[in-house]
Amino acid sequence: MSFQSKCPSRRAAEPVRTARLHPLTIALGLALGSASLQALAQDQARELEATTVYAEQSDPHGPDTGYQANNTLVGTKTDTPLREIPRAVSVVTRQQMEDRAAVSISDALRYTPGVQAGYFGEDNKQDWFIIRGFKQQNYGLFQDSTRVYSSGFYSWQVDPYMLERVEVQRGAASVLYGQTPPGGVINLVSKRPSESTFGEIGLQYGSHDRQQLTLDMTGPLTDNDQVLYRITALARDTGTQVDDVDNDRLSIAPAVTLRFSEDTELTLLASAQRDTGDPMLQFLPSAGTVLPHPLGKIDTDTAVGLPDYETFERDQYTLGYEFTHRFNDTFSVQQNLRYGHMDMNLRQLFFFFWQDQPAGELVRGLSYANGDADNLSVDNRLIGNWQGEGWENTLLVGADYQQLQIDDESPNGWPLYPANLNIFNPTYTQVPFDFELESKRTEVDQIGGYLQNQLKLNDRVILLAGVRRDWAEFDFDNRTTGDGRNIKDQETTWNAGAAYLFDNGLTPYVSYSQFFLPVTEVDTVGQAFEPESGHQREIGLKYQPPGINASFNAALFELTQENVRKSVAGGQQVQVGEVRSRGLELEAVGNLTPSLNVTGAVTLLDAETTRTGTDFAEKGKTPSEVADTMASLWAQYRVRGGLLHGLGLGAGARYVGERYGDNVEGLEVPSYTVYDAAVSYDWQNMRLQLNANNLADKEYVTTCDYYCWYGNRRNVIASVSYRW
Repeated sequence: MSFQSKCPSRRAAEPVRTARLHPLTIALGLALGSASLQALAQDQARELEATTVYAEQSDPHGPDTGYQANNTLVGTKTDTPLREIPRAVSVVTRQQMEDRAAVSISDALRYTPGVQAGYFGEDNKQDWFIIRGFKQQNYGLFQDSTRVYSSGFYSWQVDPYMLERVEVQRGAASVLYGQTPPGGVINLVSKRPSESTFGEIGLQYGSHDRQQLTLDMTGPLTDNDQVLYRITALARDTGTQVDDVDNDRLSIAPAVTLRFSEDTELTLLASAQRDTGDPMLQFLPSAGTVLPHPLGKIDTDTAVGLPDYETFERDQYTLGYEFTHRFNDTFSVQQNLRYGHMDMNLRQLFFFFWQDQPAGELVRGLSYANGDADNLSVDNRLIGNWQGEGWENTLLVGADYQQLQIDDESPNGWPLYPANLNIFNPTYTQVPFDFELESKRTEVDQIGGYLQNQLKLNDRVILLAGVRRDWAEFDFDNRTTGDGRNIKDQETTWNAGAAYLFDNGLTPYVSYSQFFLPVTEVDTVGQAFEPESGHQREIGLKYQPPGINASFNAALFELTQENVRKSVAGGQQVQVGEVRSRGLELEAVGNLTPSLNVTGAVTLLDAETTRTGTDFAEKGKTPSEVADTMASLWAQYRVRGGLLHGLGLGAGARYVGERYGDNVEGLEVPSYTVYDAAVSYDWQNMRLQLNANNLADKEYVTTCDYYCWYGNRRNVIASVSYRW
């Protein structure tokens, strides 16, 4: 594999230069240097011997110790230490989310390497990610190892308060998860019942009249701990940085664990959530945001749509379980199942095109959807474990089934709203607006079988290999017009990896993996496109210094996506494209001392369209919206002992490099750096906390792709919580 140095933000006619690094990037890179880490490890090992001994958590569901997670299911679907997985895996723990007052899954992942989170800004319809240069849309999100199946506007969204941790496996991951995007998978781990009785009630008040009440209670229901419960709930009433756009939520998630015996356990997980308000994303023109306009800049609080007409209402319900049974010391079986139902109603006006650009007059189109969706995901796993002198083997045999059905009423295309809008001097007048609706039904099915083997030799050598076969079907029926299509695909994918565990905490590894993603559209003559597919090669180094509950990771990868669809003359789609992404990721996370928790990341990315067919305009160029450099650092310090005992101080910085607003590098979106901060005080069972994201209130554009989107301005949240 060749990793050539090439700056993705240069046109082919210009000489190749080294990538421009922000000072924050340089500082973080130095902070992750091996020499300083070794010195820190030696110093802190002595301190820990005299003060605190960290208890290593082995539960792959959490809770974790501070910022550090040790085990996970996401990389292998078996309970495996992170150090022993020859893949790049990151875990955002409950403590990280609490310290930074994360308000969404995108917000929770802003300090994770390789992840360009919330690149459209905050959205109440779904969370948005670019991972390793590839956009995650409706196939890369899982909860408790089962797919959160979404399509278009029918997207599930989970509040981070309901979660124990958020996990990311970066890169191709189809062997364990079936049809997935190339960037990887995000797994949300729900809060589960605990043997320890505790509870928490919290209040928040913040920017845009944010008011939130939270409740979390758990413990045993019987004296012998055979029945455990947990109830997590949230109520929020808030505005947003856009005038007259609200984002309200009610959510509750009950859970019960039934321990029938030492070998058999069943955990029931349910949730109900109601979202009401208005669509948050504002689709803006490039002129007046990243490009100059004669009338100046468009204000970040300007609503493009019509607040009295627009609406976003979503009711989502889930019911599922996790079942485990151990037959003997060798074999066990696990089954995860989740059923979800959603009712959704959306009306949103957006910038379509300029009617009179110099005068600021624009024409708006309508996004409209009204219907319901049903999602069923089930994953069955048989695990066998054998041990001998100098070796240990874990065999995983699995089969899963995933289905999504959507019944929707929506117009054909985007109706034009009769009244234009002056974006620099908006007047919101509602006029009669009629359009015809079409009744549509969509069904997506996938069934797959997979096999994986993990071999550990002499507590040193880790060998991992897996293979999978998938059958996928997409069926679409327009009941109004009679149009429809049925697309069937099948694919075999495989992966392999190896790692070596040194006594000093170093773990070098190498891996290869594949992915596939069916395309649910047809070409101009009605023929189905081939599934998008590709592969990843990765080498890396993981380091867990003795005496410190922390990890330092580096990954170098090359990821290729084939059968990419490209637009040609006349708006037709052809499938001849290929995109290649190469990059370096650095990560530091953990509890450096009993008082100091840190998470930091650096991502250097070279994403390029390498094949386009007969249209060469995009060849050699960076795909739209993909940043070539990202860096972040967050540190949280808690005073232990003395007059200031209980005081916590947190500070962070996030840098996102230049992006392009098209696929030919014609519109450059400037880089930005934002700063976050937190202060807290623990007194007996109470915590007072104040968080400020984008502390300097920087105005910036997150991304452009014909449309442009503003990032989040300063957001301050004050909270008080009581725990028992």
